[in-house]
Amino acid sequence: MRRTDRRAWGAARSFEDLARLTADWLEGRLTGHPNGHHTGPDPETMPLVPVLAACNRGGILTENSQPGELAEHQGLLWHQRAYVTGFAGPSLAGVVNELARQNGLLTRVYMPTGRRLLDSGAVDVTRWGDRINTGVGDRLPPRAVRQVFPGCHSDTVREVVEAWQVTIVDPEWGRNDLLWPTLRHALAAHQSLPQREGTDR
Repeated sequence: MRRTDRRAWGAARSFEDLARLTADWLEGRLTGHPNGHHTGPDPETMPLVPVLAACNRGGILTENSQPGELAEHQGLLWHQRAYVTGFAGPSLAGVVNELARQNGLLTRVYMPTGRRLLDSGAVDVTRWGDRINTGVGDRLPPRAVRQVFPGCHSDTVREVVEAWQVTIVDPEWGRNDLLWPTLRHALAAHQSLPQREGTDR
């Protein structure tokens, strides 16, 4: 990671700082991310940058994502489900969960204690031929959360550990036009709620 990027991440002192830097990284103002991505987002992520940056500036610290896709790789079908994982305060996590479910999306939401809001466990999100390659939606233990932000201040990372974990997955393989508008709707809906000081980000 470039020295200037390392300094920026090391200087973050809040959950909001990490989210803002993640938006900057998505938009190209930083090239390095503590999780090992030192050349910017993956090419498949570039069309999602506007909505992912909006999530980070709106209170969802995104951790991972992918678009829906139907393709062929080495003679076998390659399928992806659109998904996003991240961290948020309880109010925003609740709004995202409710609107996502209303739109037929799958959700996994965990409180800081590890207690789940509704469903739990991984959801398959990549499939090559008949083989499932990747799943998301399991709860990340504190140690795994810390591994996402190596080199960041311990107090800052503790705020992430103490946030709610949110995963949203589109159940339809290849679809890419439902999850992202739903996220934008959830952000707008949350911003319109009366905010009580100290209750949410």
